[in-house]
Amino acid sequence: MKPKYFMVFFFFLLALGSYPANGETRTKSIVRLVECTNDDLFLPLHRGNSVDYRSSILIKLVDSVTIPPPGMKMKIEVIRKNGRGFEIFMSKRSPHRDSGTVVYDSLDRDTSQNVPLEESYVHLRKWAVEPGDKIHFKVYEGVHYSFLFERYVPIKKHGLQGNLSFPILSVQRADDHPGSLGAGISYTGKYVHRDQRLLDKLGWGANLSFLDFDPNQKIEIGLGFVLTFPDDIFQLGVGKNLTVNHASGYYFLGINLFGIKEKIGW
Repeated sequence: MKPKYFMVFFFFLLALGSYPANGETRTKSIVRLVECTNDDLFLPLHRGNSVDYRSSILIKLVDSVTIPPPGMKMKIEVIRKNGRGFEIFMSKRSPHRDSGTVVYDSLDRDTSQNVPLEESYVHLRKWAVEPGDKIHFKVYEGVHYSFLFERYVPIKKHGLQGNLSFPILSVQRADDHPGSLGAGISYTGKYVHRDQRLLDKLGWGANLSFLDFDPNQKIEIGLGFVLTFPDDIFQLGVGKNLTVNHASGYYFLGINLFGIKEKIGW
């Protein structure tokens, strides 16, 4: 494969990832979720959005509802990347904003009064929620256990960010030279949005490779451009061997074993 095809592939993914892969969909429900960002912004949390790990999540009834249904209860779980997790335990009418979540039960409310629902916060840092985790919200009617609301919210690190990885490379030279294995160091950047986009999975940056083109050369170093997906696990790139004089161009396919380990939560 010639290097120019890598650039065509890159711009194709860039154009495809410029639009949300899963647009915001308003769900008619009794509960409304709001992201309270670290810089005091309040952003409606629709299906398809993710939450920054530094934020808090506000849970409240929709504006058209002032009194919760009889026996309404809430259960919130943190699901780790490895599938394990824990429940965020709730206390009735918690007086503190940072104490977790609240159970709203008709048995301890005077439903004859038109009293608005208290706001309940989940502070993600307090519960050590990390990028890659998910929050599972369940709101149900406590007598018959019928679900009123259920939502999985992915936790990410939003904004521009960089990542350092150490891929194992399969290197292919130009002309008739045989391929070889190598090791590399890649530094890539990407921008993660609240709504899910293909571009969030794509990273690009520089790669420093340790090569073996010339058996008489002890140390060979290559420098090039790398494109990573998804989340820096697989890497495609082109480069130039800086220590040989002929047939110095190469392209490579790499795999980040440590990234796979981190992805599945080992």
